Amino acid sequence: MTDLSPNSSPSTAPDPLRSVYLRLVPTESIPDEARGHYTYLRPVATDLLEGIVLDTPDHLRLLTDHDVAMVDRQTLLSAARVNLLAEPVDYDTIDLPGGAVLHLLGHPESMFAASKALVFDEAVRSAGGPELPGEGVLLTAPNRHNLVFYPLADSQVSEAVNALAQFGQGAYEDGPGPISPRVFWWRSGTLTSITVFDHESRTMSISPPDELMMIMRRLAATGS
Repeated sequence: MTDLSPNSSPSTAPDPLRSVYLRLVPTESIPDEARGHYTYLRPVATDLLEGIVLDTPDHLRLLTDHDVAMVDRQTLLSAARVNLLAEPVDYDTIDLPGGAVLHLLGHPESMFAASKALVFDEAVRSAGGPELPGEGVLLTAPNRHNLVFYPLADSQVSEAVNALAQFGQGAYEDGPGPISPRVFWWRSGTLTSITVFDHESRTMSISPPDELMMIMRRLAATGS
């Protein structure tokens, strides 16, 4: 019997659906030889997947295809989403020297703060964060404890994107629970990586798509 198997004494057994969560899963964390057991994982951005984990007092376990098949798929996804949204995190802001303001959802003990990117707009709203502009936000989810973002709404975009890139790389390397060093553009529920890696020089740079570049230039010009 697995963790999600029906129990012979449902009146006394804990409901496993109370302990499932959506979670950001780095693609590199799934070994090639094991990927056949996790075909339900959904790609959400470059090098990132959406998975479902079972959180118990003893361990955190990524569910396999076998586990997922034991429960109605929509029921499982709905429970995992609700539990992720209910996970408590702190909301704070970080004032940068040049005037940009970064926003932070995080908690030093949370295993799911960064995964709030999967339910981003609702998570920001429930945490008391800012109203999100129609053009979206730039964000980084470097490790499980931190989700840092910048709404695309003012002229300090250059300082903000550089700070996000630096923070993302540093927090990813320092951990614990590394997820991604990339900076992403979030808009209407879609995550797009704007980080480019040069594997020969082992460096990374920011290269926004044309549409985002136009938005960033327009915002930057409002402060000139």
